[in-house]
Amino acid sequence: MTEPSDDFARSDVFVTSFCQFPGQDPLEIHKVIRGELGEPNLAVFPQLVDRGMGSDALGRSATMVSDMGFDLQPHGWRIGVTDGIDARRARSLLRSDENLLADVIGAEKKPATRLKISTLGPWSLAAGLYLQHGERILIDHGARRDVLEAYADGVKQQLLRMRGSTTIQRFTVQLDEPQLPAVLDGALPTASGYRTLRSIPRQEVREVYSRFVQTLAEVEGTQIVVNLPSADEQWIKRVDILHQAGVQGYVIDPARVDHRSWERVAALVETGAQIYLQLLEPGKRAPGVVDGVNKVLRPWRQLGLPLTQLGQLTLMPAGTFANASANQVVECLQHLTGYAQALEQTRVDA
Repeated sequence: MTEPSDDFARSDVFVTSFCQFPGQDPLEIHKVIRGELGEPNLAVFPQLVDRGMGSDALGRSATMVSDMGFDLQPHGWRIGVTDGIDARRARSLLRSDENLLADVIGAEKKPATRLKISTLGPWSLAAGLYLQHGERILIDHGARRDVLEAYADGVKQQLLRMRGSTTIQRFTVQLDEPQLPAVLDGALPTASGYRTLRSIPRQEVREVYSRFVQTLAEVEGTQIVVNLPSADEQWIKRVDILHQAGVQGYVIDPARVDHRSWERVAALVETGAQIYLQLLEPGKRAPGVVDGVNKVLRPWRQLGLPLTQLGQLTLMPAGTFANASANQVVECLQHLTGYAQALEQTRVDA
């Protein structure tokens, strides 16, 4: 079995979340995050989509494409142009959020050393950006190569900025890939909507991810976690491509995976991969600790995985907090923490 990197050799079960939160006041959200996801849990860098254009996943991710301007057109975000007003606002919000994070962490008695950030995966970003003439950048091999290389560099630069302004030494980067299945299957419509784009070859998808992983690995102590649609019928094939590219962390929704997918999860665990398990939907009634823990232990035992490897699990909500109330956020994270503590005790006793 391949052992995980020393930078991520944690053996305990802990909790994290998606990075999308409700409201427009990042300081209030930081108070909740630091209170409920402080170490040993994994705190996140929040995104507040309620702040409007440029705070959405695509707009925020586009700000990290190095040395390329972008603007908002009726058909979507256009890359490779002079920054428009929406782009300037998105960049300002991101820098403001980074500065606030530094202030919040700097005021803590025991400053944090770990943080999770979230951004679109390279192929979902490429699927959402357009060329100057209005077609998706996916249609142009040279354009998508240049944009995705610049994107990897931009994410790396953000990590370096955060490391320089805070005490954070280890980053978990969650890459959300809702559009990867459509990219691979040739299911994305052209700008006209009358036909679909050609599928991107598996080899190119794998090579882009391999370079992305290598670029972020230049920031010591960085792990990449990919969030694919768990209900995708070809989920196993997508995971195989990413695993071959060096990805060692995956977000899983156990309510949407079948037995074959669970077997692939078991194989990932045996190679040392980290599994981020979505357990509790925000705002829904939470099961008690025993029932919550059994949701994890039942398939774990059925797959023949040793309890001593439970530390390769991280618990997450089953969805973002974008539409949740502050009380629902706190309640959900507290229940997940209770499950994590019980699972950790099970691991220790094994």
